[in-house]
Amino acid sequence: MQNITILQEFFEAENQRDWETYAKFLSPDIVWELHGHTTEIIRGKTAYLIRIQEAYNNRNVQFTCKQYECNAEQSRILTYLVNDYGQASCDIFEFKDGLIVREFEFLL
Repeated sequence: MQNITILQEFFEAENQRDWETYAKFLSPDIVWELHGHTTEIIRGKTAYLIRIQEAYNNRNVQFTCKQYECNAEQSRILTYLVNDYGQASCDIFEFKDGLIVREFEFLL
């Protein structure tokens, strides 16, 4: 399976709040750098899952990927995401062996 397809399935699982499926796409050693008003670095699959679920706690918001760009190997994929409220982010995902190993998220 191509990494772009993996990422699309990852996004679908996130929008459906299917955390069991979602977790299957993450490396155990994932690092998520979240750049908003401050920078937060989340390390490890468990911490990542806790943080993402906190972000969606009691919120039904969905998002759409408006653009994908990737290198030839699809080991790095840039996305432009927009949620139901018009809030946008630019996310860069790095893959290794079909798993997401790093995410850089910039809230716009």
